[in-house]
This record gives sequence, structure tokens and C-alpha cells, in this order.
Amino acid sequence: MEMNKNAKMELRKNILAVRRGMTREQVAAGSERFAEHLCSWPVYQAAKNIMLYLAMPDEPHMEKVISHALSAGKTVCVPHMRETRGLMDAALIANLDDLVVGQFNLLTPNPATLRLLEPSELDLIIVPGVAYAKDGRRLGMGAGYYDRFLLKANKAELIGAAWAAQILDMVPTDDHDRPVNYLLSEEGIFTCR
Repeated sequence: MEMNKNAKMELRKNILAVRRGMTREQVAAGSERFAEHLCSWPVYQAAKNIMLYLAMPDEPHMEKVISHALSAGKTVCVPHMRETRGLMDAALIANLDDLVVGQFNLLTPNPATLRLLEPSELDLIIVPGVAYAKDGRRLGMGAGYYDRFLLKANKAELIGAAWAAQILDMVPTDDHDRPVNYLLSEEGIFTCR
């Protein structure tokens, strides 16, 4: 267990260094391709209630997809982190103006107008990660927000979003880590085996 913890920390550090080495232009161009792949994917097109994440500067950005989903009449949610570390909810947004700058200078749902959707109502969740294995296992940031949340989102299809450089042959995981069924990178969408 201890070895796994150290392996996770080491891998997290190495992958985050790669991610942080990307230029703004690379992130913007790559995010554009993410949006193209995702918006033309039949599973996304069929989904009514979807949840996307709000990106850190070096993660694939989802604003294009959020705008596309809203204009297609989908119900769109983003993560709302609770005061209790490790717990999050699916917050409904009607447009990108429903977001405000929160802690760590990241966009977050406006607490003044917060409306939540039950996780069990979600059809599709785009899950961020530090690294993914080709079989869909995920290494997150380590706080367990998604691990706890995904347990309640029992009918949602899960697709992991990561730069191609973050998709590895294997990653250290624990029993409680819920794998995703698909992976989305700037190169396309892959079914996990």
C-alpha cells in the first residue's frame, strides 16, 4: 500500500511536470481538437445530462464543449467542491456566465445561484485525470473527489480526458478507483480494454 502511494506521488509529479511544460498555444490547439472529437461522438450526442470539468490552465479546456452542449439543449453540470475536502456535487449551469473565479484562481459555479443535479441523473461524465492507463484506470490529484462522486453516478458513461502524453500502459491504482470506459485525447476517442 505504502509502495503504491509513493508510486502514485512520483508519477503524479512527473506527469504534472510534462503538462505544465505545455505552452498556451499547445493547450488551446489541443483543446480545440478535444472539442471536435467529443462533439462528434455518438455517445455525447445521445446524452441528455452531462458533466464536464472546469480546467486548470494546463488541462484540456472544455468551454467549447460546454457552449456546444448548452446550444444543443443538453443539461450541463460542472463540479462544485464542498467545504468538506474530497466531496463534490454536480452543479447545473445555464451558460458560462454562471461561473465565477473561485479558490486557486479557477472557475467555479457561482455559490449565490447554486443548483445541483443528482449524480444518478447523469448520462455522461467527462473525467479529468493526472494520468490514465489504456485499460481506463485513472490517477487523479489524490483528494478522491471523483472516486467518491462516481460511486453515486451509477448510470453515467465515463470518458477520461487527458493529453496523449498522460495515457500510459499502466498506472498505480487502488481498489476504490473507478475506471473509465473510454479515453479522450487530442488524438481521438479510444475504447478501454
